[in-house]
Amino acid sequence: MSARGTQRAARGLAAAALAALLAACAPATLPLRPGTAAQIRAQAQRAQVLARLPVWHASGRIGVHDGTHGGSGGFDWSQDGAAIDFTLRAPITGRSFRLTSGPDGACLSGLKPQPVCAFDAASLLRAELGWELPLADLRDWVLGMAAAGSPARLAYGADGLPAQLSQDGWVVQYRSWHLRTRPVALPALIVARRKPYSVRLYVERWRFEGLPAPAASAP
Repeated sequence: MSARGTQRAARGLAAAALAALLAACAPATLPLRPGTAAQIRAQAQRAQVLARLPVWHASGRIGVHDGTHGGSGGFDWSQDGAAIDFTLRAPITGRSFRLTSGPDGACLSGLKPQPVCAFDAASLLRAELGWELPLADLRDWVLGMAAAGSPARLAYGADGLPAQLSQDGWVVQYRSWHLRTRPVALPALIVARRKPYSVRLYVERWRFEGLPAPAASAP
């Protein structure tokens, strides 16, 4: 097998292993129900609290698939308002890439000898990796909230927390939550899909600027 074929097989094996691991953590179906007045108020309060804490860090595992090809690995994500610093580490090859994005544009390093830059992060990932990710929305979705600026439909689970969010053609499922995180409960296992794309995020650890780092917990 050629070197390129070996790398392709390794990426496929890693993606399959991660998908199997995450599926083992998640229920087969999510019982959904419209929010009660109390749940809707609680969600609005969560959003208000998180809006006051624009600087946060998350780490865990990610799997991305475009219907044909997939990739997976560990990630570290730092968010400061609209600025992103995201690093993905591939478990098989040991390679990693880093995406940074802010008002002046976005740069991707680690895939080529020199960083590749573009006007915005979403188009950069599309061009270099073939990943169709709604990054502007994803920073809110990962916190368990709808993104501002477009209609959204939110359904709740038996625990009273958001279980499914539909927005901008994507369906985001919250399969499990970290219930003891500060300042509020935060998602642990997130699955976002818009055919043929899918993104799975398992957040092992959350940290907010100015708050002590909580211990990681399993879903």
